[in-house]
Amino acid sequence: MNPILEKVTITDKQSFAIKEEILPYIKIGWHYHPEYELVLFTESTGKRFIGDHTDRLAPNDMLLLGPYLPHYMRNDEEYYHGNKDLRIRAIVIHFNEDFCGKGFFDIPEMASVKKLLQKSSLGLKISGDTQGKLAPLMEQLLVTSSYNRLRILLDILHEIAMCSDAESLSSMGYTKFSPHEDTTRIDKVFEYILQNYTQEISLEEVAENINMSVSAFCKFYKKRTGKTFTQTLNEIRVGHACKLFIEKGLSVSEVCYQSGFNNLSYFHRNFKKITHFAPLEYRKRFNN
Repeated sequence: MNPILEKVTITDKQSFAIKEEILPYIKIGWHYHPEYELVLFTESTGKRFIGDHTDRLAPNDMLLLGPYLPHYMRNDEEYYHGNKDLRIRAIVIHFNEDFCGKGFFDIPEMASVKKLLQKSSLGLKISGDTQGKLAPLMEQLLVTSSYNRLRILLDILHEIAMCSDAESLSSMGYTKFSPHEDTTRIDKVFEYILQNYTQEISLEEVAENINMSVSAFCKFYKKRTGKTFTQTLNEIRVGHACKLFIEKGLSVSEVCYQSGFNNLSYFHRNFKKITHFAPLEYRKRFNN
């Protein structure tokens, strides 16, 4: 992968770009672009990284991402083994800050949308009733043109701006991304984690994989992601544990070891810290 600047094409006949992506799996890695991105995943499961945020990727995820906010979506492992029953489908919109003309969002009537675009610098997930209301409008954008196409997008942004279903993803302390920094190394780290998180992983292994010393790697990773390597690894493992509880109904000890943890008390502590539920309590919620 070459997860650097993603080139987004907006022709002179349109003010913003929209595409429907249907693929066997997500192919782009850790990347950024100067455009805003509004995306709706209708078919896809896996993991998503947005700034210093890590969580499960699932159908109906609707996200609004600000310019230069690095992000990376990776499907579950079964997507990469030629399973013809699995695919990803997403509706992806890219637009520039001045796609309606310079100063458009400075007028009083657009104040709420301007504030929304500022908040998107941390990434937003839109859920609940708002997501349910906006998903059909996203679909409609695929078959609409001219003025109505622009009107629908503005309606979507206004609806998000006025709702209470938009959750910020990255933390306020997330380091501002510089597009001039090398992103290939961080992509290699994510790839390594996602291929090996169910096994024991040492800092020495990961640092060696990108040709860095352990101390240099720890500083580099914290600066680039806003988190320690261990925090990211634990979040990914807990996310996998949640999936096992929901889909497999396994015991707490089975989930602990199949998620890459080798100590039950450490698993309990991190699971509750990340999900706000004890493992057994979480398991009972889905296996009554």
